This record gives sequence, C-alpha cells and structure tokens, in this order.
Amino acid sequence: MKDKLGKSKAGRKFGRQAVMIVWILMMLGAKYAHTETLSGLEYHVKAGFIYNFAKFVEWPTTSFENNNNVIVLCFASDDPLSDVLFDLNDKIVSGKKIEVRKYKDDHDIEGCDIFFFGTADKTFIQQELIKLRNRNILTVGEIEGFAQMGGIINFFMEQKRLRFEVNVDAARKAGLKLSSQILMSAEIVKGGQE
Repeated sequence: MKDKLGKSKAGRKFGRQAVMIVWILMMLGAKYAHTETLSGLEYHVKAGFIYNFAKFVEWPTTSFENNNNVIVLCFASDDPLSDVLFDLNDKIVSGKKIEVRKYKDDHDIEGCDIFFFGTADKTFIQQELIKLRNRNILTVGEIEGFAQMGGIINFFMEQKRLRFEVNVDAARKAGLKLSSQILMSAEIVKGGQE
C-alpha cells in the first residue's frame, strides 16, 4: 500500500512538472508569435510614415516631368513583411499616384522618387547611397548609422516607440525641401559622408 502511495505521489509530481513544461512552452510560443506580429505591425507603421513623408516633402518640379505625375516608391528589403509597402500602390499624394516597386537590380533605381532600405546590409546601403547621391530621391532606412552614411530619413526605436531622424544636409544635396511637420518630429542629423 505504501509503495502504491509513493508511486501515486511520484505520478502527480511528474504530471505537475509536465503541465508546467507545457505551460512554459506555450508561453514562449506566444511570446515569439507576439514578436512576429509586432514586426509585421512595425512595417505597417513604417508604410504610414513613408506615405506621410511623401506628403511633406517638396521635390523639384523637374522630378515628375518624365513619370506621368507618379511618385515612385522603390524598396530593397530582406524581410518579406516589408511587402506591406505594396499597400501604398495607387494611393494619392498631392494629386500624384504612388507606384511601388521592389528593387531587384540597379535598373530599378531609375525613376525612383523614394527609396526605402529595409536591409541591414551596410555594404549594399553604402554602395546604393553613392549611386543615389545628389539625385532628387528621398532615401529612407532603418539601421543605425543610416543618416550618417548620407541617407535622408532613418527609423529607430526609442522606448518602444518608432521614431525617425533626418539628415538635413543630405536632403538639401538631393534638392528636397522637408516641411516643418517632418523636421519638428525628427531628431536632426547634420553632415554625413560626402
């Protein structure tokens, strides 16, 4: 009888441990699923920011002569969640329709008015920023140091909030005028690579 009681207690203890392990695994799974959801949400928020940037940037009048009054948003990204940028297709900004293109090679840069770098590949970013230098293209990135490399707007996280910084010198060299609505909300970065 005592032997059966010992086995019963051991069984209950094992059962409680099994339940606890399953519960922990479920919580870890929920945590990672939640993180993935936030990552997807982050690109929705960035898409909204980019749409608003387009509203508050003034391009030279010559920028839209050859592309039928369309603002072309190009993006290069390692994250498939960034494809949410395609939701901006056909949205209207200042009477101009947005056309979204995914970057595949250097030919895709032609005609871009906004270029979003959704990659952490600093070598690629530096090479492309050199190609885009002094062109009327609003460059937007999401890695530390992007604005210092010569990018115009860079997203960053601060206290779990998405913020952005602006390299005003890079904007000026690109011939773009940023409205006070953008500048008042941004951290200002001056200089960067020449």
